[in-house]
Amino acid sequence: MQLSALKKLVYCHSTPGAESEVFALLTEQWQAAGWNTRYLGRYAVLAERPMLRRHAPTILVCAHADSPGYIISSIADGIGTAVPLGAPVCKRPNQKVNALSSSGKTVVSISDTGQGEVTFPTVPGLQRGDRLAFRPSWRHSADGRVQAPFLDNRAGCFLLTQLAQVLPPALPANIVLAATGGEEFTGFGANVLARAVPAGLVLCLDATYSTKEQGICLGGGPVLTLSDRSVLISPAVHQCLAELCRSWKLPLQVEVYNYSGTDARAFPLAGNPALVLPLLIPSEGNHSPKETIDCADLSACLELLTRLCSDSEAQAALLAEPSASGGPRP
Repeated sequence: MQLSALKKLVYCHSTPGAESEVFALLTEQWQAAGWNTRYLGRYAVLAERPMLRRHAPTILVCAHADSPGYIISSIADGIGTAVPLGAPVCKRPNQKVNALSSSGKTVVSISDTGQGEVTFPTVPGLQRGDRLAFRPSWRHSADGRVQAPFLDNRAGCFLLTQLAQVLPPALPANIVLAATGGEEFTGFGANVLARAVPAGLVLCLDATYSTKEQGICLGGGPVLTLSDRSVLISPAVHQCLAELCRSWKLPLQVEVYNYSGTDARAFPLAGNPALVLPLLIPSEGNHSPKETIDCADLSACLELLTRLCSDSEAQAALLAEPSASGGPRP
């Protein structure tokens, strides 16, 4: 798998509410692959094939473009204070970060106060409202692992670029690719997207935790979230997707939580009745300057997305309404 687009995405600034660099790179990649693009204000950007089939179902594949960072709340006497946007993990004293202002990017060193904020010696040009984010880095090891910040969720955005390239022109469904802003803080982008795209099936890409308790491991394949604060997947849908993966010889891991969540929550809250399947990439060091993923999981997830977008029988099986007995219709 060619990872150049993922590396470019890692080197973009994209704190919540300031996703323009990632949006621009996605737009460039999608247009190069022959897709039409449009913006939903500053909340989301999406791509569609030039020729949409009027009566075909719509599948939306989405990922959030932002990663946690900080917003400067005050500057006084040469010391700046910033509060988190999302939940960045900063354990190292004097952690060097990039400060993004109207005059460009500069480097400052932040220290966690232990009171939900960080402080830093300020530099000229910074003001309240400017953003701080971990400095980009990149390591691709021989065992197929990638270590970098922001893989939650540049990994999902990368899959959107690859899907645009590999999907064949003739498909049984209209495919919409989309990236949202603000998932890590407010979720406003997905709320706008959910109202703008009346999809029947939503495949929500994100990252999740590699944990022994859940049996989730790097290299074990994409992860279907069965339960968290944003989604509840029925046993019938879980069984259907698991059987499809077995027939395609693709790995699938599952997780169960009653906290945390993804953009999946936006669709039912918007009154959108689409079936939403969170398909996540397992990671270590989530939200830290050194997140780690396995490229095998990216490849398996891309293959799964391609199959789901291309197979009308698989789509029909997943979207079958439950019968009175609680199972899928025959």
